[in-house]
Amino acid sequence: MAQQSFDKIDVVRQEEGKERLAIEKERQVGEKTSLDKSYKVELKKFEEEWAAKLVEVEKHCAASARVLEEEHEVGRATFERELEEKLKKFRFKASVQLLQLEDTGRRLGLANEFKQAAEVGSRAQKQRRMEEADYNARRCEMAARPRQELTAKHKAETDIHAQKCHGMRVDVKRGREQALAVLRQRYRNLEADLTHAHALEAHMPAEIGAVISHQSRSFQSSTFRGTLKFESLVGTKFDVPDVTRLPAMVAE
Repeated sequence: MAQQSFDKIDVVRQEEGKERLAIEKERQVGEKTSLDKSYKVELKKFEEEWAAKLVEVEKHCAASARVLEEEHEVGRATFERELEEKLKKFRFKASVQLLQLEDTGRRLGLANEFKQAAEVGSRAQKQRRMEEADYNARRCEMAARPRQELTAKHKAETDIHAQKCHGMRVDVKRGREQALAVLRQRYRNLEADLTHAHALEAHMPAEIGAVISHQSRSFQSSTFRGTLKFESLVGTKFDVPDVTRLPAMVAE
């Protein structure tokens, strides 16, 4: 009679153990699922955060590019005013040879030496054309060279600005890659911790304990790593909403 009672108790104990093991395996699968969900949630927030940083960099680059272009426009306008004043002061001055030829031609004309006056006048006109052409060339060079230097200066400043913006973009992308590597390593560590805790529970039935129908939120052991991490990201149904995150109320 006693042996039958012991046999029944043993059967009940085995059935209870199987039930407890099945419940724990189901819970372990849920913990891994929760950890995967946590990674997806945090990865989404991570991508949004770094996308916002890249957008800020692009806004900063666009704003600084506009400021630089405005500075260049003001610089060009100031340069043209100063150049115009400088060119006004640079007037044509006839050479001594040209003045002498023109004076000689007038004197010969007054002396009725029209043939010689025509020859000297022709030489004077040729000399004037040469000197005026040289004056115009020097005047154009006086205006062209500073313009080229100003254009080269502005292009160099634009190139430097583009390089700075490229460097900022590269810094954001490198920072994202480093932060992503840290995030992935953190979740690999959590997964390893969770897997280790579940392996202990599978090989050490004493770790399972009594069958728990409602898990207490005070449990902080590694076996609940998935649930605890997921709730830390999205909260629980018992959490009170944060008023700072509520949508803005539109006054009617």
